[in-house]
Amino acid sequence: MRIRTPIAVAALFALATPAATQDHKELGRMWTFEHAPLDWFEEAYGFRPSEEWLQALRLASLRFGQGCSSSFVSPNGLIITNNHCAQDYVGQVQPAEEDWVLNGFFANSLEQEVPVPGLTVQQLRMQEDITAKMNEGLTDEMSAQERQEKLRDNRIAITEAAKEAHPELTHEIVTLYHGGMYQLYSYNVYSDIRLVCAPAKNIAEFGGDPDNFTYPRFCLDFALCRAYEGDKPADTSAHYLRWNGEGPHEGDVVFVTGHPGSTGRLNTIAQMEYMRDVQYPTALRGIDMQLGRMREAMASSEEAAKELRPRLLMFENARKAYGGYLAGLENPEIMNVKRNAEKELRDAIAADPKLEAKFGDAWTELEKIVEHKREDGGRPREESQEEQEMIKRIGEATFAVYGNDIPPDATFTLRISDGVVKGYDYNGTRAPWFTSLYGLFARHTEFGGKDPFRMPDNWFAKRNELDMTTPFNFVTTNDIIGGNSGSPLVDKEGRFVGLVFDGNIESLGNRFVFTDDVARTVCVHPAIITLALREVYDRPALADELEGK
Repeated sequence: MRIRTPIAVAALFALATPAATQDHKELGRMWTFEHAPLDWFEEAYGFRPSEEWLQALRLASLRFGQGCSSSFVSPNGLIITNNHCAQDYVGQVQPAEEDWVLNGFFANSLEQEVPVPGLTVQQLRMQEDITAKMNEGLTDEMSAQERQEKLRDNRIAITEAAKEAHPELTHEIVTLYHGGMYQLYSYNVYSDIRLVCAPAKNIAEFGGDPDNFTYPRFCLDFALCRAYEGDKPADTSAHYLRWNGEGPHEGDVVFVTGHPGSTGRLNTIAQMEYMRDVQYPTALRGIDMQLGRMREAMASSEEAAKELRPRLLMFENARKAYGGYLAGLENPEIMNVKRNAEKELRDAIAADPKLEAKFGDAWTELEKIVEHKREDGGRPREESQEEQEMIKRIGEATFAVYGNDIPPDATFTLRISDGVVKGYDYNGTRAPWFTSLYGLFARHTEFGGKDPFRMPDNWFAKRNELDMTTPFNFVTTNDIIGGNSGSPLVDKEGRFVGLVFDGNIESLGNRFVFTDDVARTVCVHPAIITLALREVYDRPALADELEGK
């Protein structure tokens, strides 16, 4: 991803771990808003969100561009996301003679906020369960191709009806549980988005690729944009997150609302073994080839370096992520958890004659298809529809057994994830739950001020003026993956208390099996954002807007 205060000891241990045990924890905690597990929240944390709380959070949370998340953080359309999410757009709008990606950009006024053509943010306004409508007309006698064609026709009809009923919204049919459920999501789309600020690369991505997917961290990975309507800042006074500059404390219950891209927790063992043996090794070889070419080109000229810098980050991020995903699949413990979960599901199907008759052979059929792919080194074109049909049948079987008691795999649609603020054991020691400005300056010094551990000059010049105890980054047990970058972290009052920007290296295996023993979400603390705006970048008006002053 790069994806795209002490308290009493007794209180700490009381809060640091949920009081209840979640069923099927290996499937994670990426809940849909329409089926948020209120009973689980209450049992685990003693907190039951109201419908009003959930709605306010849903309307403040945004899908940012093609692969990230964001949120409204002021009544005047101000949007916060990650710097690495905005980086491509910054590169598109920067003047030819300047390098905003490298050096940063800060507008001095509304008039200086820069329009970003092609950038949109989407706000989820309506949801509807359309499972019955999508499955209408499907019969067991149909071939895989006929079923796929009928699903396509139903999808078109549903979308057209939605457009007619609500032409002001953009509509998307979302497949959940690999076809066990379908939802119609309808979005309000903001298409006039303007860049407000983006810090310099050396502070937003401090530590570069070596520190990516690690913790402790010291990244000011935020950017601000603004939504406009009618050439004026959008009125978002009815749905924005109030800023809590104090941030959270260790043991606090916190929630991430964002758009996780994809997970494979409902995949079968056969699919996961194929990814382990064929898919990820092939992808990694291709990424390594591209990285070699880009680094060679960037070394040849400053112009090429400027042009390729955002793309290099993307490929370096993918290289580390895919390597982590592969390591997870090579972990016998993860595979054993999946084998046991698959056996439990198949046993439940076998125990019900109707379910066994409808779904019992789906796993065996999918295994055959995957084996053919393995033999051919890729997906046989003639079997792709059969494969999709088997995946859908297994999804329907899973939903028939568990229903909404388990979360669906990520689909780059809005989810809410629960967790707590908590450090963890690593490398024979303990990772603190938060880092501070002290650590940033120490890391700069310990690496001799050399890239990628060199902070910008304007930060170093302020070393005797800044409060070194200011929290910088921190970690939680929330469930995230690529696509969650830029997600807000909120407390039980629904206030903004952090900005998700990464997961640690231990979290990458969570793509397939979720654990929270040492896997962590890494966030930017709100205090370092407002300190930077006031004391380093001399933008007190922006800090005031965030803090509601």
